[in-house]
Amino acid sequence: MGKFNEEYLGYMSQAANDTVLLTNHALDFIEKNDYSEAVNWYKAHALCMLAVQIGEYNEAFQQLYTQLNEDSNREFSSVYLNEEDYLQWFDDVVELNRLFISLGYTSAYVYMHELYMNARYGFKDETKATEYLNKGFEAGNPIAKAFVGYNTYYGNLGFNHSKEEGIRLLKEASVSENYRAEIFLLNIEFGESTSAEEGWSVLEKYDNLIHNQKRGLYVLADYYLREGQDAKALEVLNEGIMHKSGYCSYLLGMMICNGRFDNFGFSTEQGREYLQEGFERGIAYSKFLIGYFYLYPRDNSEPDFQKAIANFEKAAQYNSAEALLELALLYLYHKDFKNIALGMNYLDRAIAENYHRAMSEKGYALLDFEEVERNVEEGKSLLEQAMNLGNDYAPYRLGVGYQNAEFEAEADYLKAHELFEISAERNNINGLEQAGRYNRFGYAKEPNPKKAADYYQKAIELYDSNYCKVELAMLKESGYGIDKNIEEARELYESALQNNYSFAAIRLGFMYEDGVFGAKEPEKSREYFQIAADAEIGEGFYHLARCYRYGIGGKLEEEEAFILFKKALEYGFADANVDIALAYEEGSCGQEFDADKALEYMSAAAEAGIGYAQYKIGCYYTYGMLENSDIEVGKEWFEQASHNGSPLAMLALGDYYLYGYGQEKEYEKALPYYQMAEERNYLSEGIGICYQFGLGVEKDENKAFNYYKEAASRGYGAASFRLGLCYLYGNGTPEDTIEAFFHLREAADAGNMDAAGYVGKMLIKGEGTEPDPQQGAQYLKQSAEAGYADAQYELGNCYLKGEGVEQNDELAMQWYQTAAENGNENAQKIVGGSRKRRR
Repeated sequence: MGKFNEEYLGYMSQAANDTVLLTNHALDFIEKNDYSEAVNWYKAHALCMLAVQIGEYNEAFQQLYTQLNEDSNREFSSVYLNEEDYLQWFDDVVELNRLFISLGYTSAYVYMHELYMNARYGFKDETKATEYLNKGFEAGNPIAKAFVGYNTYYGNLGFNHSKEEGIRLLKEASVSENYRAEIFLLNIEFGESTSAEEGWSVLEKYDNLIHNQKRGLYVLADYYLREGQDAKALEVLNEGIMHKSGYCSYLLGMMICNGRFDNFGFSTEQGREYLQEGFERGIAYSKFLIGYFYLYPRDNSEPDFQKAIANFEKAAQYNSAEALLELALLYLYHKDFKNIALGMNYLDRAIAENYHRAMSEKGYALLDFEEVERNVEEGKSLLEQAMNLGNDYAPYRLGVGYQNAEFEAEADYLKAHELFEISAERNNINGLEQAGRYNRFGYAKEPNPKKAADYYQKAIELYDSNYCKVELAMLKESGYGIDKNIEEARELYESALQNNYSFAAIRLGFMYEDGVFGAKEPEKSREYFQIAADAEIGEGFYHLARCYRYGIGGKLEEEEAFILFKKALEYGFADANVDIALAYEEGSCGQEFDADKALEYMSAAAEAGIGYAQYKIGCYYTYGMLENSDIEVGKEWFEQASHNGSPLAMLALGDYYLYGYGQEKEYEKALPYYQMAEERNYLSEGIGICYQFGLGVEKDENKAFNYYKEAASRGYGAASFRLGLCYLYGNGTPEDTIEAFFHLREAADAGNMDAAGYVGKMLIKGEGTEPDPQQGAQYLKQSAEAGYADAQYELGNCYLKGEGVEQNDELAMQWYQTAAENGNENAQKIVGGSRKRRR
């Protein structure tokens, strides 16, 4: 038998043997109405029990019984009982309630309801609580009607959610001078008010309840707190505490502990004492807050884990979902307290309290926490429940699941988009960032940069999100979908950088490199890339490597650049594979030419989805860098790169069909690829050739000329050659030998040996330029040695006539012979046909 039970039976015996009438004892307790010491409550409770059992029940005991169950007296009496004594206490309270129910006292149904609702873990029973509440309602008890109305208004405890019906029931209950109904109405109406004026009118409406009955003072204090009238709030809270208001004790303790009332000279310890009073008056959240402020000290001192846990466990004893979650987090994730089974047990208890944060946390654990067995189906279900209860994280994590195809065979980006926006509307930082990202890039819907900017701005205002600062800055820098504002972009980047978000340094580096603020400042650009590299950001290493590789903003140091490219790769920046491959391909950056290594690194970049790398591998196989060249394999890589959006690969595929690299000559297939590249602002001579010769499109020399001209203006040598020919022969434009010579020479000097032949001939003849036989002969010789038959023939003429070279019949015949063998008809007439043909 527990200590409580022994003492309780002693009180019963004492009352039975006392010569004073039981009724007089009851009246004495009623008059004093003081249960600040739990023993007084136990004695009064024993007195009521004895009176009913021996048949001396009367109105005085009904009044005393009511007093025992009002103003949190019941909760206060049991808060410090151990488990054994609490069990006995609970059973005795249930028994007395049953006795009063049997006597027809209908308020006992409500007290039974409250007992089961506010009981400790293992004793709380919402089903029984609801059952007793309904019985009281059916019996016509006005307090029960008030509780039913309140729960109907909010849709709690299985009652059909109806605000109108809830208010109707509360108003009917309030007619019976039922302060419970008035309190419920005050809470509802004040909570629904949307302005200070509206809130004050509600308080005036319930002036009698607040100022005469001294109930609901915490609502008045809340009003003053909202309006910043802290002194008045403190005055009201103290008045409420004098009248045993647990909510006022809780509210004052919270204001002290969170620093709101620092200017009144309170200490944190005083705040904890008030919170403790709130807990003793039945507010489990007060005990949670005591633990919370031990775990997260406001002065940034070291947490007191032991005191935090002790307070959380006491709050958890009374089913505080918040305390249960904090305990779960400590036992799941803190290395010094880790106990996975206990942590999951606390999570399940919090979930049983219908706590959405616990649902979302367990959903996360089942999906992402490696120390818990993964269960996708249960994790998803818990997240959905949490989302339906208004949780902000759950829709974000569900969105990630649909994005990454965790829940279905394929990714559902539209579903992810919708879920990210739900999370964002609930002000979750991750949801805001992802909703902004999806709207910016249009992963599932049309891009909406304005909406993205709104999400980014909200995340900045609420959380000072550095990621969103950079994303918003990029929109402002480019003017994509919102007003362009370079200065605001810079301010956002710098703000993020000041918060040690070093990726912003990369963006600032680009701005100074590109001269966004005026003149280019490569030195400053290099400094910002150095900041990002110092922060060990892979992309920072990469761009600093570029500076060293090309001498941007400082000394050119190729070998140091190669080291930095390797470092960028080590830190996960896959683009560096391309630059390392190019070093081996070109024999640069202190590396020797190595085709195998070039292919190895370029392949790694290609596998990472980098279109340029896929294009380069296509070039390796197509244009002979590898020992095992294969045009068809090259074409496959060009196709993969093209699907990945590489305009260079599109041009290469156009060349594949235009120049007939494949076994079948399908020239008409070239044009679509050239057009795709043009849509991406890339041009070569290929599209002009298609129009000039009617390949896959109606012949149009004017269009061909314009394409050649545009491509040549971008420095494309082959286009300059074609443009020169257009001017030379009047294709799509009037003949103009001066323009022809200019563009042909530009192409020749860029390495086009076909153009060099034309330039040589024009220099010798003085077409479009002053005659210069010696220089002309040099151009012809370059072209002839490159295998161009017409240049070989013209070089033969030079040697025959001594134009630009010393006259030499033997060399003339050698070049005629070579030209004839390569198909030049004029040379064949001179030498009597091609030897190749005779063979």
